[in-house]
Amino acid sequence: MVKKEKDLLDLQVESNTSKQNQEIAYEQLNRTGLDIIDQIQKLFPQWKRSSVIKKVKDAQDGKELRFVAKINGEIIAHVKYEKGSVIHKHIVHVTSLIVSKKYRRKGIANKLMNFSMKQLPKKTKIITLAVDSKNRPAINLYKKIGFEKYGLLKKASLIKGKYIDNYMMQLHL
Repeated sequence: MVKKEKDLLDLQVESNTSKQNQEIAYEQLNRTGLDIIDQIQKLFPQWKRSSVIKKVKDAQDGKELRFVAKINGEIIAHVKYEKGSVIHKHIVHVTSLIVSKKYRRKGIANKLMNFSMKQLPKKTKIITLAVDSKNRPAINLYKKIGFEKYGLLKKASLIKGKYIDNYMMQLHL
């Protein structure tokens, strides 16, 4: 892929042109609308519509940071960061990263993470995340970006009635 950067202050968009000549735009999600809500719900079909509306509103209110990758205006990937507060204002935590199945294993998650990390508040010094200890592709992605494991949290997630161990990872900026 050939990478082109655009310096658009309002949209904060970075573009990539693929071999299929599809433009991939990376941007911060800072607006609401039915089209955004529908597209986010398409990526997260297990979420209730009311939950999606609240999450998009929280991003707009600045409580969290959300970034997306789009092709032809359609959201194909999403990453969410929660901001630390009080004595942890220098820390953000990645709470979700998802790429539409059709676009996985094409470097989009890597590019979305790198784009979004450049847009984080200047006071950010540490990024943390938890990842399923058996999700090798995700672990490898995070390691490639520079994250390091710092712990294992047993039974960290409860998914479909099963407890899942999570590696705790961090990146010091």
